[in-house]
Amino acid sequence: MQAEQKLTDNMYRTPGGAQNGDRIGSLLREMEYLNTIGKRFVAANNRFQVHHALLAALREQYSFAACSILLKDKPFQLSIIPAYPLSTNFIGAMVNRIASAANVIDFPHVTPQELADAAYLDAPEELIPPESTETPGGAEVGSCLNIPLTVEDRIIGLLSLFDTQMGTFDTERLRFTSIIADYAAIALENVRLRESERALWRQAEEERQRLELIISSMAEGLLITDARGAIISLNQSAQHLLAQANIDIEQDIPLRKMATLDSAPWLKQLAQIVDKALTNQVVMNQELIAGESSQQVPLTLSISAAPLHNAGEEQKRPTGVVAVLNDVTSQKQVERLKDEFVSVVSHELRTPLTAIKGYTQHLMRRLERRLRALRQTTQTTPNTQTTPNTQGAQKPQKQNIQAPEPPETYDLRSLYIVQSQAEHLERLVNDLLDLSRVQWGHLELHPETFFLVDLLSENVHSAQASAEQHTLSLEINVADSKVVADRQRIGQVVGNILDNAVKYSPHGGQIIVSLQEQEGDFLVSISDQGIGISPEYLDHIFERFYRVRNTASHQYSGIGLGLYVARAIVERHGGRIWFTNNPGKGSTFSFTLPHTPRTEE
Repeated sequence: MQAEQKLTDNMYRTPGGAQNGDRIGSLLREMEYLNTIGKRFVAANNRFQVHHALLAALREQYSFAACSILLKDKPFQLSIIPAYPLSTNFIGAMVNRIASAANVIDFPHVTPQELADAAYLDAPEELIPPESTETPGGAEVGSCLNIPLTVEDRIIGLLSLFDTQMGTFDTERLRFTSIIADYAAIALENVRLRESERALWRQAEEERQRLELIISSMAEGLLITDARGAIISLNQSAQHLLAQANIDIEQDIPLRKMATLDSAPWLKQLAQIVDKALTNQVVMNQELIAGESSQQVPLTLSISAAPLHNAGEEQKRPTGVVAVLNDVTSQKQVERLKDEFVSVVSHELRTPLTAIKGYTQHLMRRLERRLRALRQTTQTTPNTQTTPNTQGAQKPQKQNIQAPEPPETYDLRSLYIVQSQAEHLERLVNDLLDLSRVQWGHLELHPETFFLVDLLSENVHSAQASAEQHTLSLEINVADSKVVADRQRIGQVVGNILDNAVKYSPHGGQIIVSLQEQEGDFLVSISDQGIGISPEYLDHIFERFYRVRNTASHQYSGIGLGLYVARAIVERHGGRIWFTNNPGKGSTFSFTLPHTPRTEE
C-alpha cells in the first residue's frame, strides 16, 4: 500500500506523462488479471470448482502450504485444500487457528473438535508440485492469514491461508487477496443458491410425480377445469366413467357449451355444478344419472366440486374447479335389491297378518258373546242358602257371593294382546310398504276435501289416550281449515310426528299441536319437551332406517321410517317439512300443506 501511495504521489509531482502511462499500463494489467480470475470463478458450477479456482488464484500470489474455507451452513462446512501433503500435527494446528478466528468474527460458536469431525480434504492433484507429493510438510504453522468471506456486508464464512514459513503473507498483496476472497465468496454463494434451487426443483418434481401417481391410481374420477369451465386435466378413472356414459370430453371447450352440443341431460347438470363452483360455492355429493334410463339400474355418479384459487387469493374469482366423480351404481343396485326384498316381504307378511287379525277378532266376538251370556245367567239365578228357624224349620236366605271369573275372561285378555301386537306389526308392514312405494315412485294420493282442524283433533285425542304422562293441547289460529289433500296420508304424517313426540319425551311433559297460516299455506307445528336432537343427528333425521340410538342410555323403539315417509308425503303434496330444537328443551317439527295439492315429481 505504501508503494502504491508513493507511485500516486509521483504521478502528480512529475510534469511529464511517462508516469501516467506507466500507471495506466499497471492498471490495465491489474484489470486484466482480475478479469481472468473473475472468469474462473464465474465458470465454477460447484464448490469443488470454486476451490480449484481459489487455489489457482492464490498460488499466483503466494507460495503457501494450505488454505481452508469455513462456511456458515447448517451444519457448517470446513474444506481444507492443501498445496502438498501435510502432516497430521500441521492439520491439527490449522484447525485450532480456524476455530479461534471463527469465534473472533462472530461466527456461531464452534470447537476445534467439531471442526475436525466436519473437515474434509479437497486437494486438486494438478496443483500439487510433483516433487513434493511424497514429502509431508512441517508440523508447525509459521504464517497464517484469515479473511472473512462477505456477500453484501453479510459474513458467509472464513478464508484462511497457512504456511510453514514465517512472513509468507505480506501486506502489499493483501488487497489482491481480499479481492480474490470476495470473488470466492460470491461464487460460493451462487453455488449454494443453485444447489438450493436444484434441491427445490427436485423436491417439487418428486412431489409432482407423487401427486400424479396418487391421482392416476385413485378409484374416484378426478377432473380439473380452468376459469372458463373447460376441462384441462382428468385421471384415468374419470376417463373411464365418461367413456361409460358415451361422452367424449373435448378439452379447451367449456362444459356449458358442450352441454348445448350434446343431448346427454346429465352433462348439462355437470356444467351447472362446475359453474356453481366457479362462484366460490362448494357442491357436495350431488347424484347424476349418467347411464341409459332404460337400464334397470343406470350408471349413477355422485359428484362433489370445489373452487380452485391461487395461493393467497381465496376471496377472488376461482382459477378453476376440481371435481370428484364417484361411481355409486353398485350402491344403487344394492339399494334396489333391498327395496325389492322389503316390498316382497311386506306383501308376503300382509297375507298371514290379515288372517291373524280376522280370526282374532272372530274369537274375541265369540268370547264376548259367551261372557255376556254368563253374566246374564249369573244375574238371573241368585245364590240362596237355607237356615234353621226357631221351630226347627229351614228358611231360604239370599247371600251375595263373589263368583270367580270364568276362563273366557283370561282368553279374551290374551286375544286383546294378540290383536294389539298384530296391529303394531301391521303398522310396521305398512311403513315398509310405504318405503317401497316412495322408492319406486308409486306413492299415490287420493285427495278429498276435509277440515284440517278435525283431523288434528282426532289425532290429538287418539295420542292422549295412550300417553297418560303427557298433556296434549291443540292451538288453532286459522278461521277456515278446509283443505284438499289425502286425509289418510296427512293423518299418517301427524300420527308419526306425535308418536315421536311421545316416544322421545320419556318423562312426560306438554305437547302442543298448533295450526296457522304461512304465506298462503297451512303450517302445522308439533312441539314437545323431550330430549331434543343432538347436533350429530341433525343431518340424518329424515333418512330412512335412521334412529336416534342410546340417547341418555335409553334405547328407543322403531325402525326409523316414520319421518322418512312423512317427508315423502308432505313433499308429494307440494309442502315441506323441517325441525328445530327448542331453546329450553325438546324440539319442534313443522310442515306446510297447500290448500290444494301441488304435486311435485
